[in-house]
Amino acid sequence: MLFMLTRVSFIYGFTFNFRKGEIKIDYKTYIPLVIFVILLVSSFLILKPFLITIFVGALLAYALYPIYKEINLKLNKSASAVIVCLIVFFVIVLPSGYFLQQLVQQSYTAFLLIKQKLSVGIFTNCSNNFCESIHAFLENPQVKLQIQDLAKTVTNFVVEKSSQILTTVPQFLIKVIVMFFSMFYFLKDGEKLLEKVDQYLGINKKEYSHLIEKFRIMIHGLTYGYFVVALVQGILGGLLFLIFGIASPLFWGLFMCFLALIPIVGASFVWVPAAVILVIEGVLQGSTLLIFKGVLFSVFCLILIGGVEGFLKPKLMGSKANVHPVLTFLGILGGIYLFGVIGVILGPLLLGFTAVIIETYLGKN
Repeated sequence: MLFMLTRVSFIYGFTFNFRKGEIKIDYKTYIPLVIFVILLVSSFLILKPFLITIFVGALLAYALYPIYKEINLKLNKSASAVIVCLIVFFVIVLPSGYFLQQLVQQSYTAFLLIKQKLSVGIFTNCSNNFCESIHAFLENPQVKLQIQDLAKTVTNFVVEKSSQILTTVPQFLIKVIVMFFSMFYFLKDGEKLLEKVDQYLGINKKEYSHLIEKFRIMIHGLTYGYFVVALVQGILGGLLFLIFGIASPLFWGLFMCFLALIPIVGASFVWVPAAVILVIEGVLQGSTLLIFKGVLFSVFCLILIGGVEGFLKPKLMGSKANVHPVLTFLGILGGIYLFGVIGVILGPLLLGFTAVIIETYLGKN
């Protein structure tokens, strides 16, 4: 029966004639596919410079959606979205220029202070055995070089990234406009977009709803449980450094904000050494005021920064948001390496999305 066939037509426009030994290709079948691929690639290249900016707009829209819903009870969707965008502009974007300028200055000041402490010693007006041993340890060429390299690397990173934003104002403004434009429509039409995605993917409605709910819980856990908590800890730490007269409060506040994202390490990696140095300096100098200052500083840090970690974080994350610390840690480091500063947010979220999909589809089987 097989040998009686004279012509076999395959899918995608291939036709094979056994008698003549010819292969005919119906090019008309491929033209729409080729055009679609060209358009898809072209669209990606057009959007590529703004993909991360659009993602930030979507993330802000999600984080501020509860505020949008409250405003939307009294106003229409467009007006509510505009008000939320204005809140972000006046609270975040407008002060960012001054913030970045101060951050560059304080980063450089912190680096000079570290160099000075390494040269003259951490503790001033101290000549006992303890101070001498600390000074001798820090005078070790390898230790001194490692500390200076670490301080220089962190300072250069902060100064370079901040300066890039300040020196490329036109590009920054374009990205800000795209971010607000994206955020406006994600707030206004986000629910419709989710319905459209459901239609295009063709997934079972119950399964799609379950997947979206898992995404929502995971995003909520990362956004509020990690990013917002880290931001609050950084702000509180910077304010305490400012109140107690410790140099470069903005720089150390930002550093605490970053460390607060890293499991186990946390913001205490900064404020505990600062408190210890204040107390020891007071003991060595015989200054009761300095000792009291160090103790009071540590108490405030423990209550405020530790309180945020111990009480606020579990409430914001919720019991269902089971985001593994390793996932967050690797996401932050890999995200920074791949995407830059925004990778602190983007990395954990992308790994979280992947974990949810694997758990949903592979775990089911």
